[in-house]
Amino acid sequence: MKPFRLSRRAVLKGLGGAALALPFLEVMGCSKRLAPASEQTGRAGFGLEFPKRFIVLYTPNGTVPPDFWPSSSTFQNGEELSPILAPLKDHNRDLLVLGNVSALSALTGPGDAHQKGTGQCLTGRAMQEGDFPGDAGLSCGWADGISLDQEIANHIGTKTKFLSLELGVLVYGATVGARLAYRGPAQPLPPENSPYAAFDRLFSDLSVAPADAMRKTEQRRAVLGKVASDYDRLRKRLGAADRLKLDGHLASVEDIASRLDRGSAPTSPACAAPALTPDLDIDKVASMPELCRLQLDLIAMSLACDLTRVASLHFTNSATTKVLSFLGPDITEGHHPMAHNGYADQVNRDRLTRISRFYAEQLAYLIAKLKSMPEGDGTVFDNTVIFWTNEHADGNHLRKNIPYVVAGNAGGYFKTGRYVVQQKEVAHNNLLLSLLHAMGVEADTFGDPDFCTGPLVGMI
Repeated sequence: MKPFRLSRRAVLKGLGGAALALPFLEVMGCSKRLAPASEQTGRAGFGLEFPKRFIVLYTPNGTVPPDFWPSSSTFQNGEELSPILAPLKDHNRDLLVLGNVSALSALTGPGDAHQKGTGQCLTGRAMQEGDFPGDAGLSCGWADGISLDQEIANHIGTKTKFLSLELGVLVYGATVGARLAYRGPAQPLPPENSPYAAFDRLFSDLSVAPADAMRKTEQRRAVLGKVASDYDRLRKRLGAADRLKLDGHLASVEDIASRLDRGSAPTSPACAAPALTPDLDIDKVASMPELCRLQLDLIAMSLACDLTRVASLHFTNSATTKVLSFLGPDITEGHHPMAHNGYADQVNRDRLTRISRFYAEQLAYLIAKLKSMPEGDGTVFDNTVIFWTNEHADGNHLRKNIPYVVAGNAGGYFKTGRYVVQQKEVAHNNLLLSLLHAMGVEADTFGDPDFCTGPLVGMI
């Protein structure tokens, strides 16, 4: 009997006409145990046995430096991590914390500190002249170059359904502080705040909707119902390992869909139970913890299904005034003004550390999620790099010694489990160039060449 093989077309299109794509399965030739078949089938079909992936997490308003930097240059058991990075203890051997790397390109050109900081995070170039109002009467236009994620996507994302995926949490307005990704000079890509819209874009085929008036909740259920029988037929033709992977994949998609449908619940027994609706309110700060997890789950699933290989998640605007009160009743002020108050006052320091720690928890969640997704003899995380970036070092607009963290070794390219401090201050353009190289992109420079002297020392 001719052995069963599943083509890349089936992966990209999904089953039953619905774009509920599949993870990499051994039956596709994606297994080291099946070599040389994997060399012939997997590499011919996918370009690599398992592709590299790149994710950006952006958080605003700097950090609390004394509570951020590790206590040792090597991570043995995670005890070396700081109070802010402590949630990453279980993944300490997968981290590179990078010291003495500064956003030097954000010290020049038009715009205020937050505008410069956000616009150059991934571009490494000064802002254009423009009319976006900033502090102290300053103004600027959009960033003046392609962003790192899009440069990488142009090289590794051309075989997937989506070149890249841009998601957000509580990002508002069409301003410089609300944009991270750029297709080119003055070509910003808006992040999608709604996990509902992201789910429908990633996993729904609009042609399955029986009526124009069908609610999105019903549409999601219709998609899952439509592919259930197709999945069952495919499952019968798979080996034991692929069956487990397929079962886990469908369960994960159904979990995301059910959480989208569940709506919100009161956060305290003293609260009056709200009238539940199918949708979580994507504009409420109280929804932020669940919104973060949903968006991260969608990113993880889109990578596992090879719908895209490049994604970013923008956590609130630069200089956001959102009050993150879900982290405690003592947080009654917006993140931006709190950050400006600094960390000399212990009470304010504790609050700011809690906020930064919350963002570290999101990174830890994403790493764990990717590690839970089997792929060949390893997991999806094994060939993924996550770049956690910020527009400032602290709340008073310091752009030197930015708290940059890289998670994942890019298939063995980076030597992780370390805190690497540059001997002298270098521009973050060098870090961006190193990330390009890790993704297999050959380049001599990135961003403004005046600030790029070569790849960052000590990462590989």
